[in-house]
Amino acid sequence: MLIFIPYEIETLQQVRPWANWLIVATCSMVSLAALSGQMDPNVVEMLVLDGWNPICMLGHVLLHGGLGHLIGNMIFLWVFGNAICTNTSNPIYFGIFCLCALSAAIVHNLFDGGSAIGASGAINGIVGMVLAMYPLNRVYVFWVFAIRGGSFEIRAWVLIVIWLVFDVWGVVSNGAGIAYWAHIGGLIGGVAIGLTFLKMGWIQLTEHDNESLLDLVNRGEES
Repeated sequence: MLIFIPYEIETLQQVRPWANWLIVATCSMVSLAALSGQMDPNVVEMLVLDGWNPICMLGHVLLHGGLGHLIGNMIFLWVFGNAICTNTSNPIYFGIFCLCALSAAIVHNLFDGGSAIGASGAINGIVGMVLAMYPLNRVYVFWVFAIRGGSFEIRAWVLIVIWLVFDVWGVVSNGAGIAYWAHIGGLIGGVAIGLTFLKMGWIQLTEHDNESLLDLVNRGEES
């Protein structure tokens, strides 16, 4: 089985991303408590995404189906979340994460409707922010196949498009067990949030950064 694990994205480090650290810690602690049976089943049920209750539309990010599910999501959140958090500000990042979670939940409820747990939809929203802010930046990826492994680098937009293709294929092929619509909803929401925040000047890139997706779109319209 071929496994790809991103471990770093090429960005500046402007502030300590404590908001993302707090989200990673909270998701991990709540998930482990639920998985080990240390959490009230009624509370667990309340957090499962199953309808339009605001509590479950945000709380589903705190639950995961197993240790592998949790570890995989937290690796992605650590890599991409730290990159966005450190270059936006901690308070803004926390709001962005919540908006991404809501975007994923809304699209999932509209097009899937089944119960779901996990932070992957919200994380895809953060990945969408990366696409909006840093499409040309390099992502460093570790790969493992059987007993062999290595690493490579790839532009963020290329990697994100590949992930989107897999999610679209999951929807088309009716893949079970994965909330593909939540992934797509989160990604679209993250891109929209990123472009809006850049356009309004609520977040800004430095002169040392590569062009953002907004810069590329504007340059294309001018040419």
